[in-house]
Amino acid sequence: MLIIGERITTSRKPVNKAVADRDSAYIQADVMFQIDSGADLIDVNAGSRRNSEVDDLLWLIEVIQSALPQVRLCIDSPNPDSLKAVLNQVKHPPMLNSTTLERSRFEAMAPIIQMRDCDIVALCIDDRGIPKSAEQALENAGRIISDLEKLDVKRERIYLDPVIQAVSTNTNASLMVLETMDRIRQELEGVNVICGLSNISFGLPNRKFLNQTFMSMAIAKGLDVAIINPLDKKMRANIITAEA
Repeated sequence: MLIIGERITTSRKPVNKAVADRDSAYIQADVMFQIDSGADLIDVNAGSRRNSEVDDLLWLIEVIQSALPQVRLCIDSPNPDSLKAVLNQVKHPPMLNSTTLERSRFEAMAPIIQMRDCDIVALCIDDRGIPKSAEQALENAGRIISDLEKLDVKRERIYLDPVIQAVSTNTNASLMVLETMDRIRQELEGVNVICGLSNISFGLPNRKFLNQTFMSMAIAKGLDVAIINPLDKKMRANIITAEA
């Protein structure tokens, strides 16, 4: 199980303030806490600061790599132009989060994906939107694998995201995601399964407990990588126990 630390995002108020103030000590300390707590990669996201996203990403990348040059980064942005602008500033082969089957997004991401060796997070979404069934999600997964392989991306570098929705709005969606993970593992050999796990509990109380429980269920269905808060000790204990 790979853990991607989710805490360096400007959607979190303390991180947004640190980025605005260019407080490198805060960012470096948080990244160190995540690495010491078991994170294998660090997600870096400045998407909430649309007017300065590229400058903020470049600053974050420099601040993190100057203090922790061994750390691998997951560069996370809804804007392909932002990913393109910062990609070559990342020292180690990064993970790019994310592409989809939506025509306009895939066409924008294709040349970026070919710029250098990267791990690619691929959401099982097409122009119809978020899948409404495991069958549709699996179909999308097969199509995006095919499209990425045409760009010479090897399967082991593809991380399929079945797109977790909040159980507060759609209980059946979580069951669909578990079925999708299971079928990807059985029917699409060689790829990885990833998810932003905390989406499952959005809008609900006691979110940590729900996240921890769903993590164990997802591991049983074939989850390889999770974007989580690695400082959650009970979550780490759940992962170790579920893997055992």
